[in-house]
Amino acid sequence: MPPKPLPTATLKPNQSKKSTTESATDGILLGDKVYWNPANLPNGHIAIIGASGSGKTQTLKAIAYELPRFYPSVRCITIDFHGDQELPGEVCYPLNMESPYGINPLVVDLDTKGGGPSLQAIAVSAILKKALTMGDNQQGAMIDVLITCYKQRGIIQDDPTTWKREPPTFADVREEINSRIESGCKESSKIALKLAAMFEYGIFTRLQPSLDAQIIRFDLSALGKVPGLGAIAAETLIKQVMDSHRIMGEIKEKIPRSYLFIDECKEAKDSKTLDLVFADGRKYGLGAAVGSQKRKDMSDDVIMNSSTKIILAVDQTEVKRIAKDFRFAEGLVSQLQPLEALVRMGSNGEKCRIKPFYERI
Repeated sequence: MPPKPLPTATLKPNQSKKSTTESATDGILLGDKVYWNPANLPNGHIAIIGASGSGKTQTLKAIAYELPRFYPSVRCITIDFHGDQELPGEVCYPLNMESPYGINPLVVDLDTKGGGPSLQAIAVSAILKKALTMGDNQQGAMIDVLITCYKQRGIIQDDPTTWKREPPTFADVREEINSRIESGCKESSKIALKLAAMFEYGIFTRLQPSLDAQIIRFDLSALGKVPGLGAIAAETLIKQVMDSHRIMGEIKEKIPRSYLFIDECKEAKDSKTLDLVFADGRKYGLGAAVGSQKRKDMSDDVIMNSSTKIILAVDQTEVKRIAKDFRFAEGLVSQLQPLEALVRMGSNGEKCRIKPFYERI
């Protein structure tokens, strides 16, 4: 089915008499007299494009900083690939070789309609296949290893009462793979080579922290030194947050329960779960704000399902495509300076100077 036609693009002059405080009754001030309020839009998702030095990171941090002040019930979870998304009052979980914190991809989705250990095993194997370029045979063997690890913990697909038991970690996975290698399984030897960095780094074998704090940041900056680890950790977090919101059920109001913030989303550009958040997260109270330097690093689903689109200064090679996809004139896009933004909320577009995070604290 072809997509519905987009509304006519308009660019409104900033002639409003609204207050210029950071958080007015109309929403969160982005800059000048432009206010953003997810409750006034079809969804609260935000897609931000901006080259290095354009103010993209400052824009994302400004929104993440103001959101819990405007909506005190909203929880903010930042997946930080560069280690530069720190916010006042946050709880930060660094993921590195020396950290006591970890992420467990094997936490079971408790949704009886689409969860359980077998489906979790399939989902995790798909993440590993993509991040670590596994073959089909290796993926199949990995599924069998994971299901075996669940069964060893007494977690059975056909018995949902067992799904809340303590899940296995990749320490269990390593032990099971080594056991199979000792029995002469050549496929397990190949899998062990693929997973060697995961095993040695240790973040998938440690205690996973709680997501109960209001402002949470996972610092994944150290994982960039090992190909694939950051993508696996990010996909795991996104999936766990989405699963938990689906279990809570649909919201009645338009104020989100939680927000995911992801700068440099190229690290998650192949994430099917992130696409799912942008497609269905709204009804479960989960919003997302993502930023990238290049259009190709955002999926079409992310762009299409973002009611709010923000363009900052971009490389001239990006102008034509971004202007088309974000529905602004090429001339406007090409002339943007650092912290100057074209903001589209629904069918309306406005130009403003972003008030960066460093001017708000």
